[in-house]
Amino acid sequence: MDVREARNSSRGLARYAEALSVLLRLNKDFKPDVYVLGFRGHEIYWPVRWLTRGKPLVFDALMSPSAALREENKAGWIGQILAPIMRWMEGGILRNADLVLTDTSAHIDLYVEQFKLPREKLLAIPVGALETVHASDQDGQLLLQDVFSVLFYGSMLPLHGIETIIAAAASLTDLPIRFDFIGGSPRQAKQLHRLCRQYGVTQYTYRRWVPLDDLVTQDLPRSDLCLGGPFGGTPQARRVVTSKTSQALALGKATVVGATDADLGFVERENCLLVEQADPNALAQTLRWAFSHRAVLPQIGERGRQLYRRRLSVEAIAQQLCPALRTLQRRD
Repeated sequence: MDVREARNSSRGLARYAEALSVLLRLNKDFKPDVYVLGFRGHEIYWPVRWLTRGKPLVFDALMSPSAALREENKAGWIGQILAPIMRWMEGGILRNADLVLTDTSAHIDLYVEQFKLPREKLLAIPVGALETVHASDQDGQLLLQDVFSVLFYGSMLPLHGIETIIAAAASLTDLPIRFDFIGGSPRQAKQLHRLCRQYGVTQYTYRRWVPLDDLVTQDLPRSDLCLGGPFGGTPQARRVVTSKTSQALALGKATVVGATDADLGFVERENCLLVEQADPNALAQTLRWAFSHRAVLPQIGERGRQLYRRRLSVEAIAQQLCPALRTLQRRD
């Protein structure tokens, strides 16, 4: 299967014009049989549909923007007002696409219920991860450190449950555990620092941004434990497997996973550390156990890596996606 990318490098409104311009050139030079519009493509769906007319168009609806506005209060009261409009626009896109991709069976259930889509039009594939590095070779060195490092990275949206993490950290001050936070907007960073002051948490670090390559090759391998989450207990949190969970598992790192409605084979203290969401006490107990049993964390991480390979990897994605694309090609 020959794959070409129409990728933009610009930001802001310019990225839309650039992406469509690259797509025009690709159409002229390559003439694809099937098109895939990646996540966050809602804004340019209809121009892309027009440019690709006559060919199957696959739409990656990883998460529902209208559900994020409605359920997660993502944009406050403005989001609540815009949610019905977004739902109407989103529904038109999903019904028009030839195939809709999302990440879990729980999201399929949402799209079937909210937009009355036929299940056969939906395909759940995992988000995958960068698979070029394996961290297990460094684990023996990590276990000799005096401070037990727990890493969280990514956006600090409500579904991730930052307050749950900090509340758990507040009950672990008797242990040499350091929480390392990476990511979030300036506003979210202020909230993080405010919560740490409120709960009396001082053993933590914060960095606004780290290049992805450094994160995968340095920060994740050097941590003792990764917080994959989600921990927020929101409706969205119950439907997802976070990208940080997949990335940590791919690196063979012991990972704390928030229980969700998606059945992907997570087993407590077998291939991950599994906790109920929005429960600081449960998270604190899990972290305390991990600190006391750090010698077994590499084995848990290795079994997590094996689970990743079977259920979440790029190979697992290809095994599901490629047959679906070939079916669309034959149907065309």
